[in-house]
Amino acid sequence: MAGLQKNTKKDSITGEDVPKSSQPAQGMESVSSSQGSRSFGSQTLTKFYRPSGVPSLQSFKTRKVQYEKARENRRAKLNALYKYIFEVLSAVAGLDLSTVEEMILDVPTFDPFDSFFAKGGRKSLKIFYQEGNARGAECGRIIPGVEKGSRILQFYVEKTPDKIKGLCLFFVRCKNDTSISDKTIHEEVSFGVLDASDGLLPGVKDVIEKVFLPAILETSNWGSLGESKEDTKDKKKFVETIKRYISFLGGAAASIEGTVELEKIDYINFSELQTFDKITAAADNYDTVHQLEEVLMIWYRQIEHVLIESKQLRREAKDSGPLMELENWKYMSAKLNFIIEQIKGQNCKAVINVLKVAQSKVLKTWQELDAKITDAANESKDNVKYLKTLEKVCQPLYSTDALMTQGIPNLVKSVQMIHRVSKYYNTSERITSLLIKVTNQMVTTCKAYITDAGLNRLWDQETPVVIGKINVCILMFHYLHVKPIYLLIS
Repeated sequence: MAGLQKNTKKDSITGEDVPKSSQPAQGMESVSSSQGSRSFGSQTLTKFYRPSGVPSLQSFKTRKVQYEKARENRRAKLNALYKYIFEVLSAVAGLDLSTVEEMILDVPTFDPFDSFFAKGGRKSLKIFYQEGNARGAECGRIIPGVEKGSRILQFYVEKTPDKIKGLCLFFVRCKNDTSISDKTIHEEVSFGVLDASDGLLPGVKDVIEKVFLPAILETSNWGSLGESKEDTKDKKKFVETIKRYISFLGGAAASIEGTVELEKIDYINFSELQTFDKITAAADNYDTVHQLEEVLMIWYRQIEHVLIESKQLRREAKDSGPLMELENWKYMSAKLNFIIEQIKGQNCKAVINVLKVAQSKVLKTWQELDAKITDAANESKDNVKYLKTLEKVCQPLYSTDALMTQGIPNLVKSVQMIHRVSKYYNTSERITSLLIKVTNQMVTTCKAYITDAGLNRLWDQETPVVIGKINVCILMFHYLHVKPIYLLIS
């Protein structure tokens, strides 16, 4: 328009229109094409200016000095108490003391150590030794020959950035009413090692089974528990509970280890097969459909193998008890359900959706397999549910006193219920297999009952006592072999 003039002029470098300012305010940018420079207050930058990075470099140097100072402050705290901890770490990790010291100094704070040593502080201290991303300048030193972010073995105090997958060294003090001194640390602090290299559950199981249980079996100091019959019974129950827990940990670890993960396909971007348009486009591409059919058949063969295994006879110890049957079905249920979760996952759904639109003939075979594994998972889930009713009523069978006979009627009723309700156990062959396991445990329990859990030989006991125990075992036999036959055919 005639009365208006555009308040811009051409930039000398880019040729673009830039605003023209007559009086730039202090601290604001002014553009001058004649001088080809830009002014920020009193600072003038040429049009070819590139940031020098000097402030950033200075900031890094400042932080580096702070990190190094913090490391030296941590070093100044080291005394005989720390040295004791370092000696244990050195022995367990197979490192020399100076290396352990430098690696512990990499840890950003010593607060957990200070609290553990102090009066009224924490009663435990955990130090992990496992692989992780190498620390950078924040640890106060440059680790020789190691780039930041590379994976190296190092120490972590109290927690790890990843899941536990190495050694866990734990230090414990029973009392914290006084501070720990270098003269008493050997008496006040106990320590142990949990090796989680093969997984946390196997590590915990090994510690309890190979360290704590043997110590409990050998100890004669049970505190307030004496040698009375009642106290002895409590001790046995405690030991039996630990053994059941060890068995549970073993079963849980086996379930996790036995899970089958469908093969990962790296050459297909499944995220590109989520919308209707992309699914339709993929279904119209012959090569893509053929490729997805091959992927589905890879998964098919994996699942088919699991189903075949689930139908095969399990190899079990000849004296395995009824709770072993429950553990086996828990294991199978976890295995099958993990596969079903993957079938319902994004990747598998994407493949199936494309093949549905493409009307692939492979889908019929897949759907048959899908139905089979769903049935197998439901069957294992039902069996776990039914066998769990045995878990509680079976406990008397795992004790070693005369009360074991009192739970037998309830046990027999539970077996009868399972036979009538369960689709799997409604055949004489399978219910007989379950009853054999009950009988196995009965024999094991009777032997332990007569010999006082192996403490007293038969000939070392008084005759009336032995006869009384044998009569209890005969009563158990009556409940377990005469009544079940009547109940199952009634």
